[in-house]
Amino acid sequence: MDIRHPSSIIVKTMSNLIISLSGIRGVVGESLTERESYTAANLFLKIYLKSKKKPLKIIVGRDIKPTGTKLLKGAVAAVYKNEAVTAINLGITTLPIMEWAVKHFKASGGIFITASHNPIEWNGIKFISSSEDGASILPASIMEKIRCAWKDESSKISMAELPKKTPCTDEYNRDVIEKIKKVIDLCLLETNKGDEIFSKLRAEQPRIALDACSKEGLQIPKSFLMHIGIEEKNIHPINMGALSECKRRLEPSPIYLAELKETIKKHNLDIGFAFDPDQDRLVVIPSWSEELVPVLCAKFLLELQKNSKTKYIKQIAINLSTSSLWEELAEKYGVEIIRTRVGEINVVEAMQNHNLPLGAEGNGGVILKDINAGRNSTVGMALMLAYMAWSNRSIKELEDELPRYFMDKDKIEISLSQEKIHKFLDEKMNTFIEQDKNKIKQIDTQDGYRVVFNDNSSAHIRPSNTEHIIRIITESKDEQTVHFLTSQFKSLLSN
Repeated sequence: MDIRHPSSIIVKTMSNLIISLSGIRGVVGESLTERESYTAANLFLKIYLKSKKKPLKIIVGRDIKPTGTKLLKGAVAAVYKNEAVTAINLGITTLPIMEWAVKHFKASGGIFITASHNPIEWNGIKFISSSEDGASILPASIMEKIRCAWKDESSKISMAELPKKTPCTDEYNRDVIEKIKKVIDLCLLETNKGDEIFSKLRAEQPRIALDACSKEGLQIPKSFLMHIGIEEKNIHPINMGALSECKRRLEPSPIYLAELKETIKKHNLDIGFAFDPDQDRLVVIPSWSEELVPVLCAKFLLELQKNSKTKYIKQIAINLSTSSLWEELAEKYGVEIIRTRVGEINVVEAMQNHNLPLGAEGNGGVILKDINAGRNSTVGMALMLAYMAWSNRSIKELEDELPRYFMDKDKIEISLSQEKIHKFLDEKMNTFIEQDKNKIKQIDTQDGYRVVFNDNSSAHIRPSNTEHIIRIITESKDEQTVHFLTSQFKSLLSN
């Protein structure tokens, strides 16, 4: 059985330059320079924007990595060369704001300089589709065309100055809150309930810690909290130096957030929020897993609508590697879970195809269609704080109401080509399934193999889209079972 899919594109076009379904990334000054950002933007214009109505309007911006300025100049030079008449420069911003801005300004597309949570020496480029096409990360089919055209693209760079910055954070903050209030009203089938919840939140003044990797990164989430009425004295930031001085890994997993945990404990704070550099993901402390953030956000909205005759949320899209907590949530509240291949764009496309208001990824990604077609940490903060205010519960109390799952994330290196890795995995998994078929309840082969066992433990075994490895994610309500499953699959794939 061939389970490969066109969206599994990954190619190292030069040493450490990676083109994948989520964008382009490399080590700055080695595999990624102004020339590569120019080439990438040029191909974006030639391949994706060639059929768009002229004159073109492109939103550009970068995350907090300082190397982003030169790379953005390379991209803007390509925009000007192709006579894309208007380039709106947001300056330092976030991926959610970029996607929101493409919709807000009815733009032809967006170019964002970011490598998300990759180490500081890395950077990259993400492209955003037009407002007409949903303002999401580009579909895999377009990224595949960019990859195929890369080697034949010869670019002479004539650098350009960046256009004057167009501030839009205040407008974004207002829009996010108004739309979340509207979603709350739609779930309850009542008016002004969103206003009531946020008024209660302002009155209670929760004390909040923020870890946005750097002083520059802090400005956007801090401005949002102050916009909804949290007083500055109740916002406790950490990691306030330059990004190069960040005291933790840029990936905001709970295991790397010791300083945030200590800050909450020391100052007796109510909650802490941590972000990656492009601020699409959100991790909440106290928390045993980033998987809980989107689950709690969804549970809040499902609680609101549970007594409504007409359900605003009927289905939720998540990827195959996300926790089985979602199935329990779905059963309790009478909604359906649609699982997709791994990759944010796959979740977004499922939301678009089924007209779903809500989607999620387990790495702290909350997706609310009305705001932007991608993960959004601002939305996550607003929903978490609103849930606490509405329920009169602390974050720990809300988490304690959820069933406890244990999850292992591991991998095994495979010294085979991508095509042979798929064949190798098929052979190994077919043998496993035949031997253990009496213990298996369900198998999903959209993206590798997601196996659900009779005791509701699960395993997702899939080839990486960017490395010669096979990823192993196991989950169970029993911690020993999780470790046993991980060991069993590592043994299976090692022989």
